Amino acid sequence: MSEPPPSVRFPRTMSEARHSSWGPPRDREEDGLSEPPPSLKFPRPLSAPPLGMRAERGERAEDEGLAEPPPSLRFPRSIAPSASPSERAPGRDDEVLSEGPASVRFPRLTAEGRAALGMREDEPLGETASVRFPSRRLSDMRPPRPSEAPPSTDYAESPPSVRFRRVSGEAGPGYRLREGACAVTLYTQDRWLLPASVVRLSPSAVWFAPGDGLIPRLGGRVIAYMLSGKGAVGPVEGIVVSIEPTGPQGAVLVSVQFEGVTRELGRKILSLLQELYAVGQAELARSLSRVREQIDDPGRVRAILRALIHAGSEGLVVGSEVPVKAEKIESGEAPRVVWRSALDWGPPPYIVDLGGYNSIHRIHLEKADFEADGRVTSALPTRIERVRHRWFRRCKVQRKITASFKHPIWPEVVVAGREVLDVSFAGMSFEIDPDEDLVFPGLELTDIEISLGDGAPLHVHGEVRYVLPARNGAKARCGLKVAPRASKDEGPWMRLVSQELHEKTLGNSETPESMWSLLQQSGYFNLSGKTPDQFEPMKKTFLEFGARAAAAPRIICQAVWPSERGIEASLSVAKIYSGSWLVHQLAKRPGKAPGVAHVRQILRDIYLRAFEYPQLDPAFTWALAFIDGEVPWSMAHLDFARPYLDQGLAAIRPFRLLEAQSAGASDEPAGERFDVGPAAPFETAWLLDELRKTHSQALLDALDLVPERVDLAETGRLWKEAGMGRERVIFTARRANVPVAAALVETGETGTNLFRLLDCVRLFELGPGGKQAFVGLIDEARQFYRSRGKSSFVYMHEHPDVEHVERCKLLDLGQGNCWAISAQILPEFLEHVYELTAIGRYKPKQG
Repeated sequence: MSEPPPSVRFPRTMSEARHSSWGPPRDREEDGLSEPPPSLKFPRPLSAPPLGMRAERGERAEDEGLAEPPPSLRFPRSIAPSASPSERAPGRDDEVLSEGPASVRFPRLTAEGRAALGMREDEPLGETASVRFPSRRLSDMRPPRPSEAPPSTDYAESPPSVRFRRVSGEAGPGYRLREGACAVTLYTQDRWLLPASVVRLSPSAVWFAPGDGLIPRLGGRVIAYMLSGKGAVGPVEGIVVSIEPTGPQGAVLVSVQFEGVTRELGRKILSLLQELYAVGQAELARSLSRVREQIDDPGRVRAILRALIHAGSEGLVVGSEVPVKAEKIESGEAPRVVWRSALDWGPPPYIVDLGGYNSIHRIHLEKADFEADGRVTSALPTRIERVRHRWFRRCKVQRKITASFKHPIWPEVVVAGREVLDVSFAGMSFEIDPDEDLVFPGLELTDIEISLGDGAPLHVHGEVRYVLPARNGAKARCGLKVAPRASKDEGPWMRLVSQELHEKTLGNSETPESMWSLLQQSGYFNLSGKTPDQFEPMKKTFLEFGARAAAAPRIICQAVWPSERGIEASLSVAKIYSGSWLVHQLAKRPGKAPGVAHVRQILRDIYLRAFEYPQLDPAFTWALAFIDGEVPWSMAHLDFARPYLDQGLAAIRPFRLLEAQSAGASDEPAGERFDVGPAAPFETAWLLDELRKTHSQALLDALDLVPERVDLAETGRLWKEAGMGRERVIFTARRANVPVAAALVETGETGTNLFRLLDCVRLFELGPGGKQAFVGLIDEARQFYRSRGKSSFVYMHEHPDVEHVERCKLLDLGQGNCWAISAQILPEFLEHVYELTAIGRYKPKQG
């Protein structure tokens, strides 16, 4: 190969070019092409290692010249969207152009280009056939899945921060680009490949759609130049790591991982991306929305607004990015929302984003009236769109916290003392200098030092999820997903985040004596017809359990609200199954707490605090509760769960709670006797098969009534490590060696729940006449609990038959519901709580 081909030509700037579709090339006299700036010259390959690639990578010949790239890299003139088909230059019959954002079409290599490359007229450009990538809208673009390159002797492992791990889904390196925003051209195997439209770009990688160009070899080395209206950025050496049909209609996307990118070259790539972002041609590769909910019920729209106002939520006007705050709702025949904003919002209509508990509430307003002193009023919105991105909620930090790190790609870049803006248990954001810090979405920071005042620093590792430019006087910022770097950092990180999230509540910090006093004063001991005297024998074991529970946060946690009077309220959570956490023992001291506007604030805060403990458990799958069927607040749980029943994301199972004394005895029923004993493996399988016919799969999974977890082995191990007990046994009643009924018998550490909900029995029929064996199974359970030192237990009665209840002399504690919701919708439940506790006393839904 001698002189490389002549020039890359770019279209001259035209008024219609920004939003038009690119047409095919025209004759030189009319195509409006201009010469690119000198910076677009490509290095001239002089010998076998092309474009300066030697055996010792990174060196470049001193006498290496610059030359123009091939004529085939010209960009055709843009055509206005209104152009009719007759005005377009003819193309292939099967060609389809989209009406969305501009798309780039590249001409095939001309005879002039082949001659310039020293190629024969019939010589192909590559080893594989051409693959056409159809035009498409931005909304159709999806980044490719990662793929491992084949083993190669010349492939060296890159640092973790630039490896291709995720390029789709929640995050991924770099920025997504609109079609036509940027192209990439490659030099590989002694030949140029046609420019291709870039789908995603970062300083560590590029993804592109080959279009009508040829596809480079998987695992092959390339030299890349990024081409845009601002010029060319390159050369960048890289390796092709994936070629996959992940575009629309199975079109091919190619990914190249860059190697040896210098700091200056990385800055140029980021500068290009920032310029494209500023004109709307690039978007951040941020996480996709987990949940979108359209709310148009007038009552709920108003309730959400009141909740946001009560919480002091702040937000932005979308588009103008003007800060805004909702202050109040003025009542009257036509209620008005009063906003506070110091700047003009721009022309209507408006969209205002306000932050809720863990979601963004997008409020649509047709118009607004601007008054003096920053007061703005509007009609009540008719709809709100709720969007949730995160699993954990974030909050603004109240103290001065800073972050420092060394850049993983360019170690000479040391970022120090960046102010932290907000935190969550799994994330944070801090201020950045985009030109100096050189961070981008997908960058992995393996060691971030977090400093708080004069205390010892802690360390986390994280991944950059988004980068936001400076705007409206606020500095640029980046958001990260983070986790403690080592086990020694877990405690300090948890304490730091908890202190920022919860000003009023505490966790696992109160003495068992103060908790007993709260339960006594709150009336908890008077529930279900009980009296305080009946709980007094359990006080000693409760206090002993509380001391041990404080050292076992992996399975038992507690949220409390302290005040000058002592503990105002408490809510406990315990991991009683492999993926299920039980929420129980809600107690509130009577009367108004000092310095608290309303009791709703206490209820909301302890709920939000308590449910954050299960969220930290990687195995968390279900939130579980045994709910009193007559308490209005408990009914709020049921109302939330009902819409999710058919989706398998929630379960509700009514039962009647009955108490049995272990030392008691039942009245023996007349008639046949049954052989009662521990279940054989085939009998356990029989029971689980029968349960699948009568119970929802969601409930069975939440209660570990599935073959792989029915023995509670993993849960029992966790409790044993904490010095406590948790087990399950199954007894069956047999007639002529055939099982006809079964008892599911569970036990937990005494003191966990004062109503002994962990020491519970459930009875099930396995065959005709099985109910007649229920008395014998209850008596077998009595003997089991006596052997475990349990004075009493509860029976969760799910059957219409009551004869065995009378014979077993059981105490009726009332109607209840077994309630379970999937961890997937727990953030929605907490939004539900956030909303209800801001609007007053809950009114259960009718029907």
